[in-house]
Amino acid sequence: MLISPLAKRLCAAQGIDPATLRGSGPRGRIMAADVRARRTTPPLRQATAMNDYAMKPTRPQKEGYYVYDASVDMAALGAISLPIAVQCERVLENRYSLFDYIIRAVVKACNAYPAWVESSGKIDVLLFEQSGQDAVAIPDAAGKSIFRLAKETNAAAPAPADFTPHIIICDARTTREQVAAHLAGERRPAFAFVVRGGSPKVGIRAGRESLHDFLLDYTFYAASTIAPQEANRVAARLFKLLYDPVSLMLLA
Repeated sequence: MLISPLAKRLCAAQGIDPATLRGSGPRGRIMAADVRARRTTPPLRQATAMNDYAMKPTRPQKEGYYVYDASVDMAALGAISLPIAVQCERVLENRYSLFDYIIRAVVKACNAYPAWVESSGKIDVLLFEQSGQDAVAIPDAAGKSIFRLAKETNAAAPAPADFTPHIIICDARTTREQVAAHLAGERRPAFAFVVRGGSPKVGIRAGRESLHDFLLDYTFYAASTIAPQEANRVAARLFKLLYDPVSLMLLA
């Protein structure tokens, strides 16, 4: 079977058997576009029946969390990065961050199944930047658009010592000690999103960079206090949202 390296990685990340695909490349080679075409017409019902699909943990539970490893092709983000960056440059000095998309995707995915949310309805996020050296508090993130998130994180002050988040977002170089320093008492976040490897995520300048062939490797953690079916659905929704940056612009 002929298959491109990128297509192979996408199949592995999405649980697709390459043998079920028809290749459009030379000599029937399976290309990334063939995998994406399969993804756009999944054998699932639409978002009105979100309960029908889920992503199973990829590793055993770790320290009280379900663990989901995944790799997402950010081609869709790359395709719209220039017009969005141009629009953002007025308020963000010609800059927006890939982490702004990640924050919005994680919050939107988690908020889709709100049984874990406290009675206040708030979802507070703690974002670690610069390999954990900077910690930024994002209170009530569920009610903020991606542009407001971008504006706040761009000018945010360090997180206060008493800020206890529901979600933590960081890269793999952020240490456990750095995270623990910002948690009050025994409280642990319900979810965590960790960008793996050397993924470029600091910023994209309008017209100067492209993410068309960029794979985002990440690990998503969901607290085992959450019902496993709900955690699996959150993980699956997050994976889907990261492929659809346009939907991240919408608050609904």
